[in-house]
Amino acid sequence: MGTILIVDDIPDNIKLLLFELEDDGYRVITATNGREGVDSAIENDPELILLDLHMPVLNGIEALKELKAHSKTHDTPVIIISANDDIEDIIKALDLGAHDYVSKPLVYPVLAARIRSALRIQEQKHALATANDELIRLATQDPLTGINNRRSFFDLSEREISRAERLNLPSCALMMDIDHFKRLNDNYGHNVGDNALIHVTETIQHCIRPSDIFGRYGGEEFVLCCPDTNLSVATSIGERIRHSVEHTPYQHEQTPITITLSIGIALWMPHTHGFEETLKDADTALYAAKRKGRNCCHTYSDNSLSA
Repeated sequence: MGTILIVDDIPDNIKLLLFELEDDGYRVITATNGREGVDSAIENDPELILLDLHMPVLNGIEALKELKAHSKTHDTPVIIISANDDIEDIIKALDLGAHDYVSKPLVYPVLAARIRSALRIQEQKHALATANDELIRLATQDPLTGINNRRSFFDLSEREISRAERLNLPSCALMMDIDHFKRLNDNYGHNVGDNALIHVTETIQHCIRPSDIFGRYGGEEFVLCCPDTNLSVATSIGERIRHSVEHTPYQHEQTPITITLSIGIALWMPHTHGFEETLKDADTALYAAKRKGRNCCHTYSDNSLSA
């Protein structure tokens, strides 16, 4: 069962609720005024708060305002405890975000049902939030490698490119392809191929910067956006990746499998063309790297692609 915070300035009220709630299996903490209640809620993070309206130091309405304004207690359900003639305060409390109210004198079975209802709704909210987070993950991550999928890569990159355009900063794109990946699949099977893709992904992640945007473009092809980066630095990053992948073999059973990458690199400059065009340039450079014999980096240049 969850933790419930009782905030009430009358000791007998607290004692009565404490016994009933503990008999129902709840862990109970208490406070005797609004100030103490707010501080206790922030410190102890209860699942639910029972808040009396009329208290010294800080009354129930003032305490509720603070609870709803604090990030840690904003979503904690609060049930207001009030006298029957507190209609205006009840309306104010509900408008401020209180979950429910119960009138004095308390009828515990009714209060217990309202507590169960509030906690059930809270659980449903948490479950929905978890499900939404999972949907976002599925929509943005590549299911095999866990990095950005193609759509997420483009969304994040376009955001960075828009910023770079405003600040007049260069950026670079790298297209990376595993050499002879079909041969690896044919020789060892697709399961080994998948594990090799994961291995390459992890190796690349150790080579890039926190600001770089890394994604799986499709199949055995990866893509990297390097914001605020000139061609010289991007080439150094590409070479670091290529060298690390080549010298970090994938260990299949007792057999180390050497994997190499071909990498194409292209520069994006502000106020020229879009980032998608830069990716096409990087892809063109990638095929030039393959023509050069693979396991190398090639920089896009109109005059060098015949190399």
